[in-house]
Amino acid sequence: MDFRRIEWLFLVAFIAIDIFLFAAFQHDTTGQTDATSSRSADSDTTIIKEMRTDDIKFSSPSKQSGEGYYVSTSNNDSVKSELTELSDQTVRYQTDGTFTSTFKTAISGVDVDHPDKALDTVVNNATLILNGGEYKYNKQLSSRNTVVYTQRVTDGQIYSKYGEIRFSLTNDGTVTGYTQGYLTDVKTLREKTDTISERKALIWLYQYNQIANNTKIVWTKLAYTRYFNLKNSSVYIPTWVIAVKTNSGSNAGVLQLKHVNAFTGAILTSDSNVKTVSGTATTSE
Repeated sequence: MDFRRIEWLFLVAFIAIDIFLFAAFQHDTTGQTDATSSRSADSDTTIIKEMRTDDIKFSSPSKQSGEGYYVSTSNNDSVKSELTELSDQTVRYQTDGTFTSTFKTAISGVDVDHPDKALDTVVNNATLILNGGEYKYNKQLSSRNTVVYTQRVTDGQIYSKYGEIRFSLTNDGTVTGYTQGYLTDVKTLREKTDTISERKALIWLYQYNQIANNTKIVWTKLAYTRYFNLKNSSVYIPTWVIAVKTNSGSNAGVLQLKHVNAFTGAILTSDSNVKTVSGTATTSE
C-alpha cells in the first residue's frame, strides 16, 4: 500500500475542507448586498465598543484583509547530518526534529536591550548556526532571557519552535547556547488566498471568550504556525498570533499568545496541539 500517496490524499482533503469553510465564511461576513455589508460593519463596530467598555485596551485594529498560502514542509532528519559542520559547540539532536546546542566558548558582552546587535553576526556565521541567513531577529517573541530569531518562508515568518532559534541570555549579557528548529523543503500549496483582518480576529477571540475583561492587547502578528501533520510532512497556515496580558486573576501580568486561523477564523488552541492525519495526538512543546 502506498502510504505516501494516502497521506497526500488526506492533505488535499483537509485543504479542500478549509477552502469550503473559508468560502462559507466569506459569504457570511461579506453578505450578498451592500445592506448586509453595512449591517456587518455596524455589528463589528458595536462589538469593538463593547470590548473597550470591558476595559480591554488595544490600538485601533486594521480592517484590511491580507493574503497567505498553505505551506508544506518535510518531516525528516536530513538536517541531522549537517550538524557536524558546526564548530565550537556541543549539539544534541532531539526526537521532535529540533536540536539544542551549548557553546564551548560562551558569547559575552551582549546588550540585553538590543541583543540583535551582537547576535546577528552569530546567526549569520555558518560555522556557528545552521542556515542562519534564513532567520530574522524577532523582538515580539523575545524576552529578557530568551532571544528569538524566526525562520522566513514565502511571504512571512514562522511562529513555531520548529522554525525558530532561541538563544539563552543571562542577566549579565552572556549567551551560553541555543535551541533551533529548521523547516526543510518549504513549498507553497495552491495559490494565495485571502485572510481575515486583524479586526475580525480580535472580535472573534472576544466572542469566543478568549479575551478576558481588564486585558491589554500587547501586539498582533499575521504569521505562519503549524496546522497539522502527515507522516513525512507538515502543513503551516497564516495565523493571527495575538499577545494578551491580563491585569487580574492567576495569570495577571503573564503574556499569553492566542491563535486564530487566518483563513477560517477558527480559534486554535496553540501551535503545540496540531491535527494529525493518523489521528494520533502530537504535542510539540
